Amino acid sequence: MKKFTTLLAGLFVVIGVYAQNPVITKLWDWSIQGTAVWNEEEQEWTVGTAPTWMGSATERGMAFFDGKIYVASRKSGKEIIVLDAETGQPIPAEKITLPDNPVTGGTLAINSISITLDGAIYVGNLTANTKSIDAGTSLPNSPFKVYKLTPKVGETGYDITTVINWNNVDNADQPAFRIGDGMGVYLNEDEDGYIMTADATASATGAFVLRWDIIGGVVAAEPVVITLKEIFPAPAVGVPNRLGTAPQFWPLDLEYFFVDGHSTQPMLFDMEGNMIGAFNGAVRPQQPGICGMAHFNFKGRDFIVASTSNHVPPAGVPKAAFEAFELIGGDLAQAVSLGIIPSGGLGGVTNASYVAPVVIDVLPNEVRFYVMSSGNGIAGFKLTLESGTSVTNPETKSSVSVYPVPATDVLNFSVEMASIELYNISGQLVRKAINTNKINVHGLKGSFIVKGIDVNGQPFNKMVVVK
Repeated sequence: MKKFTTLLAGLFVVIGVYAQNPVITKLWDWSIQGTAVWNEEEQEWTVGTAPTWMGSATERGMAFFDGKIYVASRKSGKEIIVLDAETGQPIPAEKITLPDNPVTGGTLAINSISITLDGAIYVGNLTANTKSIDAGTSLPNSPFKVYKLTPKVGETGYDITTVINWNNVDNADQPAFRIGDGMGVYLNEDEDGYIMTADATASATGAFVLRWDIIGGVVAAEPVVITLKEIFPAPAVGVPNRLGTAPQFWPLDLEYFFVDGHSTQPMLFDMEGNMIGAFNGAVRPQQPGICGMAHFNFKGRDFIVASTSNHVPPAGVPKAAFEAFELIGGDLAQAVSLGIIPSGGLGGVTNASYVAPVVIDVLPNEVRFYVMSSGNGIAGFKLTLESGTSVTNPETKSSVSVYPVPATDVLNFSVEMASIELYNISGQLVRKAINTNKINVHGLKGSFIVKGIDVNGQPFNKMVVVK
């Protein structure tokens, strides 16, 4: 990954004259928060609802292909719910119900889902104990399994083949693994790639990833074990590295992959287990304790959309929310926050799975991305790059006031703001919010320039201190 160093040219700098600024727009929001309605008579919000196809902790896996969103759901059995990405609404006729043969076994028969460039669907199970034995037969009863669904030629439906059926019962050197909480699949045009998952237990050997190589479309029988040499945040002295509950993957290519665990922030690794990049700069997701992310390159610039809060977030952060980041120079340590998405989160239902997946669709002039929190809902957004200018004067006269000063977790505004941007003294955009009267500043420290536009179109610029 390339490093990026900001040259400090003075306290108040010209911030991107005629720059192409990332702009995020909501497409639809079918969540508890997004469907809430203001009750004029009672002067309070009527709580919204999550989609009826969604359970309280049954949707962890989500994938995108050809204008549709595919969700692995355990609410009504072994089903893949198919949504129209334009509207977020289900397409009942395209729902995929997986058969008991061969889809069986494991703690959860289906859990994760991935779709490759050619439209093949890979579905993985979850096993909590890869050494578990069926007492009646003395055979393994909880293997890690991955199925490949290939569209049938000339007719509806899919041909289903089992491409991984693995356990480590016969390997005395390995402990019992909990694997399959998350799965990553990468396959290039030559049908070379890999399937990977990670141990979610507190192994004394430290954090590691299992990778099944794919050569010419054929999946290896045994995995390669990749020990992760460090993680971020680092554990306490003397404590082994641990990804924690439900590690999620975003394969980048044949050489690199992202992984995000319950105990970590999203990190980039090479295939030798070296950490190439992490959110170890001033800006990062609001908390560990939630897993899910997507990386994309758009018009030569790198971005990440990541889950940023669970149902118990830091002060001032909405529940079940996501955050978009631009990676300056492709470096996670130089991340700039583009705002919390949605600004009010998706909802407050406890998500015991601690997984909030993100999927993307990169188009020529925009990127569409979709975020989901089980039990809370699903929403769609788009990111575009738009030309704009920035003022050089640090403050403008305005009737808008901000408080508290200095701020700690949240900076409040006396009126509703159409947009709020927070820049550090080097001119980097570090936080952004829209259609709100507050902005989260949790985790920041120092002097910042607040630039905003109120709902009446009046500009606002002010220096603030965050401690």
